[in-house]
Amino acid sequence: MTTDERAARSAEGDLAATMDDHALEPVPADRRKPLLQLIVVQVGWNISVSSFLVGGVVGAGTTFGEGMLAIGLGNVVLAVVASLIGIIGFRTGLTSYLASRAVFGRNGSIIVSIVLGIVAMGFIGVLMDTWGGAVNKLIPAIPSAVFVVVFAAAILTTAIFGFKGLHTFSMVAVPVQVAIGLFALFRIGSLDGGFGEVFDASPVAAIGFSAAVSSVIATWVTGAALVSDVQRYALKARDVVISCVLSFVVGVGIFEVIATVSAMKVGNSNFVVVMQGLGLLAPAAVLLFLALWNTADNNIYSASLAFTSASNLLKLKLKKPVWTVVAVIIAVAIAFLGVADQFGKFLTVIGVVVPPFAGLLIAHFWVVQRNAAEALRNLPAVRWESLVCWIAAALLAYYGDFLLVNAIEGLVAGFVLYAAAGLALRKVTKA
Repeated sequence: MTTDERAARSAEGDLAATMDDHALEPVPADRRKPLLQLIVVQVGWNISVSSFLVGGVVGAGTTFGEGMLAIGLGNVVLAVVASLIGIIGFRTGLTSYLASRAVFGRNGSIIVSIVLGIVAMGFIGVLMDTWGGAVNKLIPAIPSAVFVVVFAAAILTTAIFGFKGLHTFSMVAVPVQVAIGLFALFRIGSLDGGFGEVFDASPVAAIGFSAAVSSVIATWVTGAALVSDVQRYALKARDVVISCVLSFVVGVGIFEVIATVSAMKVGNSNFVVVMQGLGLLAPAAVLLFLALWNTADNNIYSASLAFTSASNLLKLKLKKPVWTVVAVIIAVAIAFLGVADQFGKFLTVIGVVVPPFAGLLIAHFWVVQRNAAEALRNLPAVRWESLVCWIAAALLAYYGDFLLVNAIEGLVAGFVLYAAAGLALRKVTKA
């Protein structure tokens, strides 16, 4: 074999390893990433269209002081949840779905992976349909289906390369998004009345401080539940905490602040209308497009990891790149069903199903089984207590009314139920 042939074969091996992305094994020590890369990917993961929706709601329903305090407090809570989940990823090196084998058992995790993967693709399918319809209104000559397919092909080019793809896209998108956001703030300050009108703004229909905090937490607690998929690449626990705090308190927070301030200045909670009122419709379109790409990219990445884990246990030996393509096809198929008006229902489903999963994950690795080295040893086929606690927590979240919103109720219920069940069963086993 010549030197060129060896180099070509080595490049092919590196590409295959990049696309496989340690989907079925712990990330080895020599493949972990420095803090700066982790921050870039985590901040890109967190900048999504939901930040602008939340900012619009908070801006329309609170005073400036209440809104800023709600955004700050809500994102500190999210940073704590994300850090607890992220440190699990750092300690084990595992994706959320490989770690779920420890919580739910080998076969039990198949159910979890398939459910979470399909829920994520349903969410992205709805977003794609909404995106295609919105652009079609601007350019009626081109069918919305064409925009959906082109967008799906675009996000596939980054999602298929896993962590490296997310990093490459975020390196480009995050600075552009931050620059547009800061320019919007500058524009607000330079208009008649400046920030004085924002500081003095009174909500037309006040939602109250607790509802504002709830909106901030509920929108991103699902994303916080899956940060292990990124944080498994961390070199140190300290890096997990730093990147999570920066991504939530600074990354998410700054765009929620921009959307809030914009809404208070213009008097409308619709971010696109607000930016149009500021004469910034084109930059807003770019900002939302990049944010939508971020959102879709991250969900497809997580879904492909989920399907890879499930199929491996089912002896279906398909690699992660194949499942990335399948995930995109599922999302496009859902988009073609024309379900854009079901966006609210999908958010409700996600808010009920995913947070309890995070609660169980935290309870298992921080209370019941704290030894991460033992995480995947001697696993049972199914941990029935975990599945029961997951379902019970989701039902409590949906039907109960004991905390701020469904997502927080599900997170807390999942943690409490599984911690109690896990500790009780361990005591019985030792007796």
